[in-house]
Amino acid sequence: MNAVRHPLIPESHMIRQLVLKDWQLYQKQFAAYVVGLLIGLTLIGAARTWAFYAGGLILLVLLICVGGFAIGTSLLNERKEHTLPFMMSLPITPDGFFWSKVLANTTIYLVPFTIVVAGTAFVVLFTPLPDGILVWSMLIYGLLAMNFFISLGAALVIESEGWNIFVQIATSTLISPFMILLGQVDAIGKRIPTNEIVWSTPALLILAVEIAVMILSIVVARAVFRRKDSFL
Repeated sequence: MNAVRHPLIPESHMIRQLVLKDWQLYQKQFAAYVVGLLIGLTLIGAARTWAFYAGGLILLVLLICVGGFAIGTSLLNERKEHTLPFMMSLPITPDGFFWSKVLANTTIYLVPFTIVVAGTAFVVLFTPLPDGILVWSMLIYGLLAMNFFISLGAALVIESEGWNIFVQIATSTLISPFMILLGQVDAIGKRIPTNEIVWSTPALLILAVEIAVMILSIVVARAVFRRKDSFL
């Protein structure tokens, strides 16, 4: 189904309004997530073994939850609440709607994600923690971001809530094995307890794969979405 565009309202304006709508609806919940993430960073900065593991666990869990919450509230809930007639009444094309959801979810996720990445870098560099752990940490965050984009791409094109939940759970199960495998890569694992920050060839290759998968997830989702007969 194609929406009728209003000749006096640019589609870019409608996309911006939809992004702002999603942000305003859920900013209070995300503020709570940010508080939790700051607590996790504080624990890591304590540079004690128990605090490091506790803080790291908090960061991982909350980053997974914040991504799932963004996708669940702005996409999956809209399907359950049958907002399609409202969307069809707006002066926006299906392609514009697609990009509004991509931008809204990406913006909402990147705010806490950026806080965690920047906070981790600060904590590692300005506390007794070994600097070598920074590359390992950034690659793990890269995997979390990759998982988010895979889940977002799936939510844009898969109508079944059950299958979307399956995708989110499946991607989350990759985290623990990935963390272990990273430690087994000599160019990465052996530098964790040191103060050397080295972006080795294996580390850069892993990061490149993560970024490529993020982009590919949205490209494939857009290609599939454009073949659909309706917004949702």
